[in-house]
Amino acid sequence: MKRKTIAVCVTGFDLEYEMDVVRGIKDKCRELGINLLAFYNPTRKPPIDMGIVIPDDLMNGEMSVYKLIDYDNIDGIVIFGESILGEAAFFEICEKAKAHNVPLINVDDLQHTAGKRIVLSNSFAMSSVVEHLITVHGLTRIDFIGGFKEDNIQSEERLAAYKATLEKHGIPVEEDRIFYGEFWQKAIGCTEEILSRDELPEAIVCANDTMAFFCMDTIKAHGLKIPDDIIVTGFDAIKDCRDYSPTPTTVRRATYESGSVAVELLLKMAAGEEIDDVTYVESVLMTGQSCGCKPLVRPDEISYNQRYFYYQDFKEFTRFLLFMDLAHSSVTESVHLFDSLYDTAKFFKLKELYVCISDDLENSAEKIDLDSEESPWKLPEHMVSLFQMGHGVPVGYRFPTKLLLPYGIDDSEAPVCYAFAPLYFKKFFLGYMAGVLTDMELDDSLLATWLTTVSNNVGSFYMNNKLERALDELEALNLHDALTGLYNRRGMKKYEHELLNRAIAEGRYFSVICADVDGLKVINDAYGHEEGDKAISVCSRTLLEVFPEDSICVRTGGDEFMVLGVFDDEKAPDNYIKEIYGRVAAYNAEHDEQYKVGCSCGYVIVKPTAETSLSELKNEADSRMYTEKHRRKTVRKF
Repeated sequence: MKRKTIAVCVTGFDLEYEMDVVRGIKDKCRELGINLLAFYNPTRKPPIDMGIVIPDDLMNGEMSVYKLIDYDNIDGIVIFGESILGEAAFFEICEKAKAHNVPLINVDDLQHTAGKRIVLSNSFAMSSVVEHLITVHGLTRIDFIGGFKEDNIQSEERLAAYKATLEKHGIPVEEDRIFYGEFWQKAIGCTEEILSRDELPEAIVCANDTMAFFCMDTIKAHGLKIPDDIIVTGFDAIKDCRDYSPTPTTVRRATYESGSVAVELLLKMAAGEEIDDVTYVESVLMTGQSCGCKPLVRPDEISYNQRYFYYQDFKEFTRFLLFMDLAHSSVTESVHLFDSLYDTAKFFKLKELYVCISDDLENSAEKIDLDSEESPWKLPEHMVSLFQMGHGVPVGYRFPTKLLLPYGIDDSEAPVCYAFAPLYFKKFFLGYMAGVLTDMELDDSLLATWLTTVSNNVGSFYMNNKLERALDELEALNLHDALTGLYNRRGMKKYEHELLNRAIAEGRYFSVICADVDGLKVINDAYGHEEGDKAISVCSRTLLEVFPEDSICVRTGGDEFMVLGVFDDEKAPDNYIKEIYGRVAAYNAEHDEQYKVGCSCGYVIVKPTAETSLSELKNEADSRMYTEKHRRKTVRKF
């Protein structure tokens, strides 16, 4: 029986509560024998108040990972709609899931109300904090630092819960006790304003932990003590709460539990059961030192080890990152492009890692097509595996993109759990990285930094290669004649002295051959310039076919050509010219044109010395060509 597979679409890796939900999903899937495929984009959505506009290229690159989802082979999707970087990507996932009858659960998203949702109750969580301050600590003067003043559902719900809990206990709601820290550093200014008043509050309730940290830092800077002078509480129970002193009383939103609930709801939907549009998962109060419920201890007693190990991890990661950049800078072949990933992969405790690069990019010899109308974010049909760690897939193995992994996903022995992250550079899709999803005991933002660095290094490698090819082509266009492909005068000047010096060094003959198309003006006037160009092309092609490859064949003017060559026999140019005449005659015999193609050639050949003048040789060859042209007096039928 085929295992069920659930896909997760999430911004990560440094968004703590989303990762906690993913851990809950992963553990539940493992318990039930379900495959989990987690599709991450590493760049988080910037705070609204920062006014940052995400460039289209970055947006498309981050969202490209979600295009990997094969809706025909999954049984459910969990998505974090509010944190997804692009609105268009969110709706595309929802629409495709609906079109393929794939159940979808949207977790903790208060911006979008469509579909089935899990909501981590802001109201209950905030009420439990305020209730604790009133009933356990007997407080009545409670200030509030909320998020945004308007147009933010989380801010509105938490503020409403604060007000409702005060009213429930008969405590009047005073508007001058309400401030807006916008979930960030503005909380410092709010705290300064609170402390400037004649009467201090007994407690300050903050709508998230980050603002609680700013608030407590400001209080301590004023020489006040927490909780003796003022109690401060937070919201979210983020990991930093464990290391802050005093540890804040906060509320742990049931993120891990909601992951387990999401899996259960998807299974019910897949079985045809009807579920509520909204499923609420209640939060849990976490008392700490900032309200006095936990005894204060010296900060170094609880956090020295954590700080030390984090510092060591960060130092090691930085060293690996520098080595990786250094290694990338010297790579010349893509098969060695990812050799430097081993150390960082082990640092992140990854036991199995794939790097899959677009086959269109890896095996294309084309230059960058800046004028292409095809979307650069369209997935290629095939990928190439370029990193071998924890699996037996050889470097260079080509496979269909639809498989996601080179040999497909093997879940025959046990359910699998893979994570996928995009690789992109500016406006170009490069591919993706895939590995077994693990729990990391370090700052997850390091993983996002690593992925971004890998993307930039890989993009730089491939784009530089393509740029070099583009420059080669530009140089070729600069040195070659567009109609015939022969060198132009610039090309001749670049290489002629090199060829002459070679003849001198080797003690061989050096020859200059001049050629001219016969009767070109008559052909142009009688039959048009297209026919004239055809006559020029026939002669130029004949020159290329007859003379050795190391010769320099040049179109010096409209119907004029020059060949520079090095020969062992002073009769060689004469023999080559006879062959040219023969091939042109054969062309005329094979093609029933209204005119005859012809060309006249003249040459000079010498054993050159350091005093040999190229200019004199060219003039002499040109003069002999006109003598030959006059002698032959090619007869044509028009």
